[in-house]
Amino acid sequence: MSEEFVTAEADPMERAAESALRPRSLDDFVGQQRVRDQLGLVLQAAMARGTSADHVLFAGPPGLGKTTLAMIVAQEMGMPLRLTSGPALQHAGDLAALLSDIREGEVLFVDEIHRMARTAEEMLYMAMEDFRVDIVVGKGPGSTSIPLDVPRFTLIGATTRSGLLRRIGTHRDSFCGTTWCSR
Repeated sequence: MSEEFVTAEADPMERAAESALRPRSLDDFVGQQRVRDQLGLVLQAAMARGTSADHVLFAGPPGLGKTTLAMIVAQEMGMPLRLTSGPALQHAGDLAALLSDIREGEVLFVDEIHRMARTAEEMLYMAMEDFRVDIVVGKGPGSTSIPLDVPRFTLIGATTRSGLLRRIGTHRDSFCGTTWCSR
């Protein structure tokens, strides 16, 4: 009798098979023509300007390709992709640590962005708008705020529940230069 163990980690063969199934360019991405066209324009404009692409929010039900589109943006821009999730960003310090190591032009993908902690979400807005964050050291009257410049980067958020993003509900454009709903 042989024993088989199941682990949460994908083995190299599983990773290779999954990677082969995902399209690597907008031309290879099937369906959602409107999303492809709009995203293509954003990428072309960024390349023509020689800057990082605008921040993007992909919203819609699971299985529409939000993660795949984030991977395509990074690939098309020729930049690395950093992946994280909203539940992993429960403190502003979690986000500050991530942003302190980001490089010019990189693509930061936050899956389930609606599940970020409020403090981290507010810090993210500052990083997106001003490309800087304030890190508070200490507590109470003796605390100090240290400004941290963040290089220009592209944030791609993915959510199945855009109504749970606090600033999206009131100021759609305050989250990102371009917003698409992948429906």
